[in-house]
Amino acid sequence: MKKLLIVLQGACLLILLLCQSLAMAASPVSDQAKLLSSPQREALAAKIQQVEAVHKVKIGICTLQNLPQGMSVGKYANNTLDKNYAGGENGSIVLVIAMGSRDWYISTDNNMRARIADETGITGLKNLFLEDLSDGEYEAGFNAFVNGVDKYLSYYEKEGKPYDPADEFDILAAILAVAVAAAGGFFFAYYLICGMSNVAPALEAGKYLRKDTVDINQRQDRYLFTTVTRRTKSKSSDSSSSASDSSHGGGGGKF
Repeated sequence: MKKLLIVLQGACLLILLLCQSLAMAASPVSDQAKLLSSPQREALAAKIQQVEAVHKVKIGICTLQNLPQGMSVGKYANNTLDKNYAGGENGSIVLVIAMGSRDWYISTDNNMRARIADETGITGLKNLFLEDLSDGEYEAGFNAFVNGVDKYLSYYEKEGKPYDPADEFDILAAILAVAVAAAGGFFFAYYLICGMSNVAPALEAGKYLRKDTVDINQRQDRYLFTTVTRRTKSKSSDSSSSASDSSHGGGGGKF
């Protein structure tokens, strides 16, 4: 009887651990660094699940304090995607934040890579959330990331190609803006010129000089010394392709 109780207790514990593991794996937000409050995590997770349902993808946000010893943030993000967020019908994407080293990285599988390109797509997403992360506005940054993924996937589904921020550039609007600015500048300059009553043209340059205002008796140039300062050229913190391989896309950097 005692052995039976021990076996039952062990089975219950195993089931409990399995349920906890499944719950953690199913959650789109893993906030180990405790950057969000519980209500913020729940609201963000609900938002992610809505976007996942619309586009049939898997989206994850993972924060941690420190990366495992000797592992790059890109490798960690790829492993996290494969372990916890793989299986999206139209692709999977995960954003990883490492607070200790101030690293961020977006990892995508090949399906998502076709929808959100490594260069234009990842750079576009970065521009949406990076400033918020730098300012410590983590909830706003994570929501901006999710909104960006939703926007880029919607664009792909409508246009049949990855989103490129350059596509939003309107050459006609740019030409019109330049023309308006040039016309405004011309009329403003003309107005200022017309209001200048103390200026008159002269035939000789000497007419512009004010006599007896400067009396230079001696001129001399003396070389003293030269100071040379050398600084090591800093390397870019952007690691947009450091962990890309045949089965993953993405990119990252510092915040």
